[in-house]
Amino acid sequence: MSTENPIIGLLGIGEMGGNMARELTGAGFRVVSVLKGRSAESVARAKEAGIEGAPDLKSLVAACDILFSVLPPSAAEEEARAVAECLRDAPKPLTFVEGNAISPVLVREIADLFDGMPVRFVDGGIIGQPPKDGKVPRLYLSGAGSGGLDALDGPAFEIIHLGDTIGDASGFKMVYASQTKGHNALLTAGFVAAERMGLLEAFVAELKYSQPGFLSKAEANIPRLPADAGRWVREMEEIRDTYEALGLTGGFHEGAAAMMRLLANSPFGHETRRTRDTSRGMIETVRALAPQAANENLRSGN
Repeated sequence: MSTENPIIGLLGIGEMGGNMARELTGAGFRVVSVLKGRSAESVARAKEAGIEGAPDLKSLVAACDILFSVLPPSAAEEEARAVAECLRDAPKPLTFVEGNAISPVLVREIADLFDGMPVRFVDGGIIGQPPKDGKVPRLYLSGAGSGGLDALDGPAFEIIHLGDTIGDASGFKMVYASQTKGHNALLTAGFVAAERMGLLEAFVAELKYSQPGFLSKAEANIPRLPADAGRWVREMEEIRDTYEALGLTGGFHEGAAAMMRLLANSPFGHETRRTRDTSRGMIETVRALAPQAANENLRSGN
């Protein structure tokens, strides 16, 4: 692999992957992805980012030096299996960065798919918003091959190394997201519960007086959650699995997954970060969720 100008492959052209690609191409790197079969929004995002198209996954794997997997968690394992199959005939070694929000247990299972293949497997956890206006997320890395990514440090993310153990970076991501996204799920549940009891106005007034930070976070975050909640259902389940593997309760994030499912199935669940109604406030969002909560069996995950 050329450390001066590696060719970067990308699995996933969501908001994070697309913005990463835009910053990397702006810094002079070539970024390649398979565009066939993508949504119109993803193709438009790819073109804006300067991503080159590969005809299929096998061609993508053959072309790139570093391949980032930045997908919805539910797609991580299946896509990694497909990459591993392509590597059987790969013409050169590849660095595969598993950058999805999945548990350390699943990351290690995915790493096992690449045993005996010409690949450096790197565990990655992305913390922060997609790069924009000079601000970049942190890319936490673990695995013996993680130092080979230092040439990418700066334009699209700040690289932070956590050592050689596969699972450490993904575990770090899980713990962090358990607090941030998990807290957003708990906030949403509290506001919906207050509305279901006819106490929303009194709840808001008390928070304004005694917990203004909680209220500000709810007002900022609850309206935007439906745009991401569909992806975050599985992420909450991965956090559950992470906690349970450590002997801790997974119940907190089983509940968080149920709240994300409620948000994803809401009248606003079709929104994306680009298309969401930014004029809709927290109160309006909560009042739309409350009757839906009464009709869904959240405890069973249906």
